[in-house]
Amino acid sequence: MSALQTSFEGEYEHKLDKKLRVSVPSSWRPSKGGAYRLRLLKWELSGVPILKALTDEAFKAALESIQNNTELSNGIKTRQKGSLHTHNQPVTVNEQGKMLIPKKFADEQSLEPEASIHLLGRGNFFEIINPRNYEAIMTSESEVLTSLYDSLDFG
Repeated sequence: MSALQTSFEGEYEHKLDKKLRVSVPSSWRPSKGGAYRLRLLKWELSGVPILKALTDEAFKAALESIQNNTELSNGIKTRQKGSLHTHNQPVTVNEQGKMLIPKKFADEQSLEPEASIHLLGRGNFFEIINPRNYEAIMTSESEVLTSLYDSLDFG
């Protein structure tokens, strides 16, 4: 399995196939003959259920963030890290850019075979969103962007 050499950027609408596989955008695909592993994690964004597809680097950063939180007791840190391990499933993006979403995860997110899903690039991970939840996510995203517009300096 090759190392991931991309950043997940952009927003896409794709369809699941009959086997619950999604073809990721071409810029997210591994090099010819390659494949890469992701961790599919059940998550919520603004109270809306989503799936996060994390690189190993992003998953490790999440675990380190918990470990480095000085406001948490060691017991809580252990439980939180354990929950991340429990609620993720390793998946592979193959040479053709296809990734299988486990049936249990698809069912929990109300993702249907041959139905649309939204993929949102987030740098070292991407999110998979049911179209019914897409507008709620975009409303939340708009609020984040508004505060960013007022605070970011490019120069």
